[in-house]
Amino acid sequence: MGKGTIPRARSAPTILDLFAGAGGLSLGFEQAGFRVVAAVEFWEPASKTYARNHPGVHLFKDDIRNDDVKQKILAIHQDSPIDVIIGGPPCQGYSNAGNRDPLDPRGQLYLDFYQVIATMQPRAFVMENVKGLASMKVLPPDLPKKEAGAMQKQLAAIRRFKDLKRYGAQRALDPDEQAEFDTIARTLSKTQTAIKQHLVPLLPLILSIAERAGYAVSWQVLNAKHFGSPQARERVFIVGIRKDIDRGFEFPKPSDCVRTVRDALHDLEGKPPGYLPNHEFTRHAPAFVKRLHSTAPGENVYEHYTDGWWRLLPDKPARTVKENHGGVFVHYSEDRVLTPRELARLQDFPDDYVFEGAKSMVLKQIGNAVPVNLSRAIAEELLKFLDDV
Repeated sequence: MGKGTIPRARSAPTILDLFAGAGGLSLGFEQAGFRVVAAVEFWEPASKTYARNHPGVHLFKDDIRNDDVKQKILAIHQDSPIDVIIGGPPCQGYSNAGNRDPLDPRGQLYLDFYQVIATMQPRAFVMENVKGLASMKVLPPDLPKKEAGAMQKQLAAIRRFKDLKRYGAQRALDPDEQAEFDTIARTLSKTQTAIKQHLVPLLPLILSIAERAGYAVSWQVLNAKHFGSPQARERVFIVGIRKDIDRGFEFPKPSDCVRTVRDALHDLEGKPPGYLPNHEFTRHAPAFVKRLHSTAPGENVYEHYTDGWWRLLPDKPARTVKENHGGVFVHYSEDRVLTPRELARLQDFPDDYVFEGAKSMVLKQIGNAVPVNLSRAIAEELLKFLDDV
């Protein structure tokens, strides 16, 4: 079992974690009293972290889209039935911070998630993702290949337009780039209209797939700061209960008790690098340290950034923890950015939960993780439900 597991007298319901990442969702369920028996994670740095911290879990370091992986999972289920399937398909395809490309392959992985559920028929499932999933639109999975191909070309043009627009905000476009930008701009409105005619809302599509698989489904947007995390992080949770045992799942109720950044980090003030695992400092040039020193809490080091290089307010929850390509939060009282360990604390990971890989890879794992306390809150409600059926 992973770190922080709370032992239970009775047999714990079993979990399969698809898209396990570094293990935040698994850890919250373990802390609530579930037993994770199998997990799937394709990205090597995250799979190494997961394996280190969950040594008793059968980890498939492979792609869930591969049929042989699905067959191996099914074999485990047939030998010892899995009660609940959990997972958070990669969120980049849905995030409001990204291109929200309806044909992003990462945005299609929900189909594999529900294929496994439909085949295995667990008692329940929990899917987690970014808030943007609730407003995302996609091309329907049954769109004919010819039409999907045409949409791919049009979406690629829109993606290129957005990239060039972003480049133009940072520097002058070269003549070829400007000509390309102008060409796409002339037909942009027509292209967007053509695409919109084919798009369908993703969330109702997911709900209908789950319902056809035999599940009563409910969903809700929850904010981690209302469930003991020192971070404001909104996430969509979709919970499915197999219809033969359904009696109405209730989501956890938010609390008015808020943990602050200082609550989570104060004991690490002044502590040297290496004091805890992953407590690694970033080397800053003297000029940058001076710039940090002149940046007040609640302000950004660079005016064109929002979350990256934002100096934390000590007596409030942090903004959403992201990888931000190294431009992580600035410490509220020390003239440096946060260490990976401090960011992991904002995501509720215990100090003995060690992240594997280079620091850039660790930051990405932490930024992609599910806050452990939020995961545990959902898990506790689901456990109470399953105990009563």
